[in-house]
Amino acid sequence: MQKSIAIWGSVILIVLALSMSGCASNNDSTKKPTGSSGTTGNPAAAPSPNTPAEQPAKEGHSEQDKPQFVASNEAFRIYQPAPDSIVGQSIVVKGQARVFEAVLNYSIEDGHNILAEGFASASMGAPEWGDFTFTVKIDTPTSPTITLSIFESSAKDGKPIHVLRIPLKFDKGAIQAK
Repeated sequence: MQKSIAIWGSVILIVLALSMSGCASNNDSTKKPTGSSGTTGNPAAAPSPNTPAEQPAKEGHSEQDKPQFVASNEAFRIYQPAPDSIVGQSIVVKGQARVFEAVLNYSIEDGHNILAEGFASASMGAPEWGDFTFTVKIDTPTSPTITLSIFESSAKDGKPIHVLRIPLKFDKGAIQAK
């Protein structure tokens, strides 16, 4: 009796071991990629080599592939321009925003005058992070130090919220005299 129980126990263990190894091999490369990211049902899986490259901030890329943020707060992550960089009369601003209806505002001032102001749109609205890029042409400042302010307008009263200020240096050879 004890001998037959031991045999059946061994058979059950073998069957379990075989079924477990079969399950593991089914989760490997036998599934076809789903969705546009080229990943399988496993969120940790890397994109397939023939999948088009996604933007650097997307899932599936290593930390080295991601551009570095040079300034950030709870609503904005900026790639460019870096604080204290030297700029001319055209400034390219790149980053990500997590703002209501994907709308962000900006202004550039020199301590005396507003040189430019406007708005731009991110690719997605909050709660997601959306990418944005815009170029601003500015008037010649009266000071070598200018400030780029990026912000969201409050839905409640229109006042600036989540303001991110980035100090910049204007090319000194092009500054107007007061």
